[in-house]
Amino acid sequence: MVTVVAPIVGPITGGWLTDNYSWPWIFYINVPIGIFASIVVWSQLRMREETTQSSPVDYIGIALLVLGVGLLQVVLDKGNDEDWFSSTPIIVMSIVSAISLICFVIWELDERHPIVNLRLFKDRNFAIGTLALMLGYAAFFAINIILPQWLQTQMGYTAIWAGLAAAPMGFLPLVLTPVIGRYATKVDLRILCSVSFLTMGASCLMRAQFNTDVDFRTIASVQMFMGIGVAFFFMPLTTIVLSNLHGNEVAEGSGLATFFRVLGGSFASSLTTWIWQRREVFHHANLTESVTQYKPSGYGLRK
Repeated sequence: MVTVVAPIVGPITGGWLTDNYSWPWIFYINVPIGIFASIVVWSQLRMREETTQSSPVDYIGIALLVLGVGLLQVVLDKGNDEDWFSSTPIIVMSIVSAISLICFVIWELDERHPIVNLRLFKDRNFAIGTLALMLGYAAFFAINIILPQWLQTQMGYTAIWAGLAAAPMGFLPLVLTPVIGRYATKVDLRILCSVSFLTMGASCLMRAQFNTDVDFRTIASVQMFMGIGVAFFFMPLTTIVLSNLHGNEVAEGSGLATFFRVLGGSFASSLTTWIWQRREVFHHANLTESVTQYKPSGYGLRK
């Protein structure tokens, strides 16, 4: 439920804060919310009895993971600004990241108390489900990144109106998720996941037809249609991922699947922004070449 509420509250709240205050308040607002959440969790759970187990900490695994993923994220974030592999720092960080991640996999497979239990990928449901979760969330995240930027830079929307246009994606999941959870045991979850990907793909095709004449209602309608795919995505696929795990494996698998899901979103954010900027430069150059002294209006633009 938290995952599907975020696409509603996030764009609207972020847009309102940006329009009425400034963009840093998008981050400042999390401070009082975090303090309040901490107080509630502590007051409600501090008396709860919980059996804990003491086990050695895999410091080497943690170091390799932080180094590998951290440098990879820096490469994705800064690669476009530094012209990718034309930059020596980008090349060095890419090599170090690759070596660290390879060493991490080798180390974790041989470690008695791994920080990440990679052996879970031997389970077919977990391996394929995690890959699908990562790819699906990457598509979901990419759309949430690009659409508001396009609405503000090309369509002249304010931040709050861009948020209102993107928010309908979360309405249907908010209504459908409890229903899907109730009847999930009576339906083949693979069918629900397939419907999810088909719906998200269809909404992306609709969105690909957008131009600067598209109105607010059309954008909101496509976003709402996308919400059907989102509703059939998270809960069924997470259930499939954890279906064959038992005991402590459930917590380990849930954390590992979440890690790859967030990693997919990070990749999507960086790569989508890079592709958008490159294609914008390409089309701008293409259109500029078509404007001459004889056709100043660009009437003869190439198709």
